[in-house]
Parts: sequence; structure tokens; C-alpha cells
Amino acid sequence: MVDGVNTAPTRRLIGAALSLAVAGVFLGVSPTAAAEPVDSVQQAVDAAVSSAAAQGITQSISVVDRASGAAVASSGGSEQYISESIVKLFTVAYYEVQADGRPDDSMAQTLRTMIINSDDDIESSLWNVDIVPTIAARYGLADTRNGPKTGPHDWGWEVITADDETRFLYEMSNDPVVSPLLMDAMANSAPTGADGADQFFGMNTLPGDHGSKQGWTDVGAGSSEPAEIHSVGWTDRYFVAILQTAAGPDFDAMRATATAAAQAVYGAQQPAAVSTDTPTAEPGPAQNPADSPAASPPTTAAPAPGGQFAHLITALRHDVDVLLADVAALLQRW
Repeated sequence: MVDGVNTAPTRRLIGAALSLAVAGVFLGVSPTAAAEPVDSVQQAVDAAVSSAAAQGITQSISVVDRASGAAVASSGGSEQYISESIVKLFTVAYYEVQADGRPDDSMAQTLRTMIINSDDDIESSLWNVDIVPTIAARYGLADTRNGPKTGPHDWGWEVITADDETRFLYEMSNDPVVSPLLMDAMANSAPTGADGADQFFGMNTLPGDHGSKQGWTDVGAGSSEPAEIHSVGWTDRYFVAILQTAAGPDFDAMRATATAAAQAVYGAQQPAAVSTDTPTAEPGPAQNPADSPAASPPTTAAPAPGGQFAHLITALRHDVDVLLADVAALLQRW
């Protein structure tokens, strides 16, 4: 607040601009011109964490290979965070294990709905303090446990790390008892939660093969309590965990930095443009594409810059709407 003027919209505009710049760089574009995609996922992760830190947000990111589980990149991966609704993933895994992967239809639908809509009422009805220790032991998560405030009727206080979350995702994806239902639910995460909260951020904004679960602190925007906003999930190549905390809840800025980090990792995994100097093949008989599913796409032209922008524009459309509203509010004051 400066001279009676609320500066929060201005801070959100600045924060979103920084996040857009980071995401643009690692999607292969700059604010002024198209550029080659960045090859290093670690470089993308480091830049995203640095941009978040400049906005007063502590961010930890872990990236592992979906096929092998091998670490690809990490920054602050062993730092501990409060789980918030990320713990719902453990709840689904727990009940799937209890049912040996065959819950009845009603329970299966209940578990899916809880993940898709991040339904707190369902989580509260299913919660017990054995959930996290049981699944942490099953998947070898050394730094994941119940927190000091975890209790029979209190969930969301569990301790997690980004590195443990990507290990959870990898191990879960290879667990035939858990993965079919949980991965399907994560792949259908709704843009808005059961409580009306915005879930369209972070890994949930990616195109193509992806799934996600979001978590956030349930406090008012004017609260002085620390806030957490998390997003974990996958791209077609990686499992990714983005965990965040900040001294005060600027949820718009934290959603924007989570989205920028997800987009940066996604952009860094994309192959660089292929040279246009590829010799032209001799003409041959026409072939039905269905007869050669493994055939590579043509490599005689670099991808159009617009294609690099497409998924970023889709992902940030919601944030642009928020920013426009903030601009209108500022203009009214001035």
C-alpha cells in the first residue's frame, strides 16, 4: 500500500512479466525474437528457481526420466515443504493398495473425483495417519513423513520434498496396483477445484501427454501466514515436481512462477530445429501413413516460431485475464 493505493496488482503484473520472460526463453523464444530451444533441463530449472527467488518465492524443482527414473535436473530437491493437497496422491495409492488395485466402482469413482477436483471433503472422509508412512515405505521415500501437525483429523501438514515427489511418481507409474486409476485421474485434472480454487497452473497447463496434481495453502490473500503452492506431474518424457513457499500469500505470483517453471522444463525437453540443408530424397511410391507408424516427420524445415508460442499462449490465457482486470483497476485509480 503506497499513499493509499493498493500496489498488489502492480506486483502481480511485474511478477507475471518475469515469469513470462523465463518461460519464453526456455520455450525457445525471447521477448523480441524467436531463438533455438535450450538443451539443458538443468539450466531451465536453475533459471526458473532464480526468477521465483527474485519475487520472494522459494522454489524447489526435481525432474526425472519417465522411462528410467534417472535424475535429470534438481534444484533444492531435498528441501522440505508442507504437502497441502499433494498428499491426496498418497491417499489414492493407499486405498488402491488396500484393495489390491480393485476397489469397488463407488470407491474408484470417489478416488478419481478427489484427484480431478482436489476435493477436500473426500480427503477428510478417507484420511488416516497410516497413509503417508505406508506409501513412503512402499516407494522408498526417505524424506516423506507425517508432520508435527498431522493428526487423525488433520491432513495436509505432511512433510514432502521435490526429489521424493518425482520418485513417488516414477514408482507409482510402475506399480500395476496403483497406476491405472491414479494416472488416469491426474491426466484429467480439472482447471478449477471443488472449492472453486484455480487449478490451471504449473504442470496442469502443459499440452500433449501430461498429468498433474496441484496443492495450495487454504488461507486468505490478506493473511501474513506462509503460503505453499505446489504442482507435480509429468510431460511425455519427464516426471516433474515444483514445490513453492513464500512468506506471504501472493497466489497469483506463485501460480505464475509454477507455470513458468513447468513451461521451462517442457520447452527445454524439445529438440532443436533441424537444419534446412537436408538433401531431398528421391521420389518413390506413395505410402499410406498408417502403414508406417514409426516414420519420422519431415525434417526439411524448421518449426515455425508460432508453434513455439502456441502452448504458452494457451497456458497463460487465464493469467492474462487476471492481469487485464488488474490493469483496469489501476487505470480507474489513476
